[in-house]
Amino acid sequence: MKIFYVGALFAFAAIGCVSNGKYDAAVAQTAATQAELDRNRSQLAQAATDLDQRRAEVEQRRAEIAQLKSENAALANTKTASGARISELQSNLAALEAAQSAAAARAALYKDLSLRLKRQIDDGDLSIAVRDGRMVLQLPNDVLFDTGRTELKPAGKKAIEAIAGVMKSLKSRHFQIAGHTDNLPISNAEFASNWELSSGRALRVVHFLIDKGVDASELSAAGYSEIDPVAKNDTADGKRRNRRTEITLQPNIDELVKVPQ
Repeated sequence: MKIFYVGALFAFAAIGCVSNGKYDAAVAQTAATQAELDRNRSQLAQAATDLDQRRAEVEQRRAEIAQLKSENAALANTKTASGARISELQSNLAALEAAQSAAAARAALYKDLSLRLKRQIDDGDLSIAVRDGRMVLQLPNDVLFDTGRTELKPAGKKAIEAIAGVMKSLKSRHFQIAGHTDNLPISNAEFASNWELSSGRALRVVHFLIDKGVDASELSAAGYSEIDPVAKNDTADGKRRNRRTEITLQPNIDELVKVPQ
């Protein structure tokens, strides 16, 4: 454009067709046009620079937003994980407190039974043990029965009668009476094996307890023969310990508490 206008002016001047005034006006117009063109180019360049700057700012904001979302998600996950861990710890604490309470109740009951049955314990007619979380009253069969028999001896009746008085005072409890033998086999007209002998002895004790006022609905009977020994059967003393009748206090539901790992 600039070249065109300048060439045109020179042409007009050369042929003498343009006056001095018109020439000056054309030059001024050309300069104004050039200045306008330069301004437009400058504005366009500035606009391009501004656009690039805006684009950079947008990208920066997008990156900041993405970072904030990531941090918020991480924070939310952390809070969720922390909340779950707190709930787990609270649950474990409640279970530990329940287990401690159950253990304290068993200890108190053990102490109470030991005091109330002290005479039978001192005489060797009874022992109290805790096995697998259950309290067990153990009576030697040598005290309760003659060899190979199920009839209760006088000393056995006296010991069981004392136990019956204690059992009646323990409300909402169930008891299992279990007969046990040593490993010497028995086979006669009355008992085909130690299974029948141990079961018969358990049933005899159950009937005696019922006669002494213990609620029949709280009792059960079982015969274990020789399969659940408390000592080795290779000595006379071991055999004597295995020949026994056990009265097990069945635990209540609130006592069946597992300590969390």
